[in-house]
Amino acid sequence: MTSTASTNLTVVVSSQIEYYGEYLGIFRNNYTAVHGYLSLIVCVFGISANILNIVVLTRKSIISPTNAILTGLAVADMLVMFSYLPFAIHNYIRTDLPKAEKYSYGWAVFTLFHAHFTVVFHTISIWLTVTVAIWRYMAVSCPATNLNWGSMIRAKYAIISTYVNCVVFCIPMYLTFTVREIEENRVLIYNVDFSEIAKEKNGLLQKVNFWIFSVLTKLVPCVALTGLSFGLIRVLYQADLRKQRLKNRVESDRSCDRTTRMLLVVLLLFLLTEFPSGILALLSGILGESFFHQVYLNFGEVMDILALINSAINFIIYCSMSRQFRDTFAQLFMPKIVSQWKPYPADPNSTHATTFV
Repeated sequence: MTSTASTNLTVVVSSQIEYYGEYLGIFRNNYTAVHGYLSLIVCVFGISANILNIVVLTRKSIISPTNAILTGLAVADMLVMFSYLPFAIHNYIRTDLPKAEKYSYGWAVFTLFHAHFTVVFHTISIWLTVTVAIWRYMAVSCPATNLNWGSMIRAKYAIISTYVNCVVFCIPMYLTFTVREIEENRVLIYNVDFSEIAKEKNGLLQKVNFWIFSVLTKLVPCVALTGLSFGLIRVLYQADLRKQRLKNRVESDRSCDRTTRMLLVVLLLFLLTEFPSGILALLSGILGESFFHQVYLNFGEVMDILALINSAINFIIYCSMSRQFRDTFAQLFMPKIVSQWKPYPADPNSTHATTFV
């Protein structure tokens, strides 16, 4: 996440105001007062919601390649929020901790682990979103070949390869940061800082790490999803034209359109929450450290909460747009006694109505 690596990172900010850094710093200070509580609510809801997603999407009655990828997405999102929960409590809610406890060695090690863990699984979440978009686009644009390549075994390979490749892809990040000991007012504190390897050759690894994770993992998926989203919109528009020409339209076509619209909402929400951080990251790479320190870092917590909301809200989208998801959820979690209730037969000789709640 954006603020993870920067919260405990010692940086020197230029006193020259070029990008309204002073005002953005005031904004950040005001927002961080509520960020911890807001992220706590989003994480608790999101973890619960993604557990429900996993339970519902893995039922035999609705299992499919697309739902399998959405299950892998729910697992990645849930793990990101599991890690962010203690991070938010420690850094934004427990503000009265002594400095030695707030920046203890154990907490610095957790912060380093949290930085790696969240970046890896958020990257997995991003590329699984791209995967499900490609999967759906191929399914609706080339339905004749979908049975050949869109099988469950291929979906499992796509999920496993995404998890494995993202772990390997993040190796430069593992080498970029380390835990560093600092003595401040005779108190030993521990921060996450750049490693010696990262500082070598004029900070080459720092720059490579920034461009890979702040730009390639943000802007490239966003651009790809933008194109796929327009493609899905075009397919839906063509389907609506066919629907107007054909009076008797099969139910399977309607179900296909509903699923595509639901996934399109998921993709558009992803773009709304991830595109801003990608644009800011690109500008940081182009405009340099001054923009990074004055703008990018001051929006760190805002970008974090947007990413958390994106990870938590899919359950609401599924419930509101997928009848199959709602029916399966109701069968699993509605009390058995409710499903067994039957209307009491009315007495045909009686003029009084009987209502059961």
